[in-house]
Amino acid sequence: MKLSRAGERSLVEIARRICRRGPRVRVGIGDDAAAIDIDDRYLIATTDMLAAGTHFPPGTTPEQMGCKAVVANLSDLAAMGAEPLGLIFSVALPRRFEVSFVERLVKSMDATARKHGTYVVGGDLDESEEVTISGAAFGLAGRRELLRRSGARDGDLVAVTGKLGAASAGLKILLKKLPATGYRKLVQAQLEPTARVREGRVLARSGSVTAAIDVTDGLASNLWQLARESKVGVVIERERVPEHPLVGRFAVHHKFNLDDFVLFGGEDFELLFTVRSGGWLNVRRSLKRLGTAATVIGRVERGHGVYIRSAGRLRPLPDRGYEHFR
Repeated sequence: MKLSRAGERSLVEIARRICRRGPRVRVGIGDDAAAIDIDDRYLIATTDMLAAGTHFPPGTTPEQMGCKAVVANLSDLAAMGAEPLGLIFSVALPRRFEVSFVERLVKSMDATARKHGTYVVGGDLDESEEVTISGAAFGLAGRRELLRRSGARDGDLVAVTGKLGAASAGLKILLKKLPATGYRKLVQAQLEPTARVREGRVLARSGSVTAAIDVTDGLASNLWQLARESKVGVVIERERVPEHPLVGRFAVHHKFNLDDFVLFGGEDFELLFTVRSGGWLNVRRSLKRLGTAATVIGRVERGHGVYIRSAGRLRPLPDRGYEHFR
């Protein structure tokens, strides 16, 4: 079977079957990050690779590459509720590049890491035909703070931070070379994202959040991942899903399907989570103190699958979003 037919998720399942879980591994392959038992806490470790042509649209600056590489790794820590310790990067570059490219890239990595309360602490340099940045991030989580994809239970509320759709709309502008006038914030969301690290810590410390995942593959795809790992069903209300205010206008202007951005577009780097109904108000207040809005979009139910209610009609939500190799 070709990789293009199998897709990224099938390959992850292959690795999950093959790799043994060590005695100190609390969370292994298949979640946002690994969790390793180190006495009274967990060491949280993740890695993320970004390559030119796949993750960096044409015209992406070294500063934007550095920013996105850091955020992609820290967002996984945020989804686990971890406090970042540091990042390392392996960077492969064509030999024809100027030294100034490296200086700009590393300065951006350093600035973005510090913005999120952590540091770049090491790495490696190599030569390649195209820009490739492979990063790893490490963090700590208390024994009662660890967030996973597999904790959602019947009756939990489903919520998401921020607003959705901006990053994928921004990517459409860049790839289709559409005019960005009036839509600069959409492009910025794609090229200069932010990781919800502080928000992840709030969710982890709340004692009420039962599961979490970051929205990178698209809301629909990430809902399905959470539902499968938790072995539950999920019903969301389309009218409650928070949209970036510019996305609707952009979709109408260019006659695009709004759902392609809001439900199926990726790289928003928001946090999708489930929370016990009795703890929702405290979680919302805590996030609000950070200046972050959160919205309840649905509920966890017994069964399996993900459904969406729109205009009074309930239908299955397709398991569709971004997936490598497809």
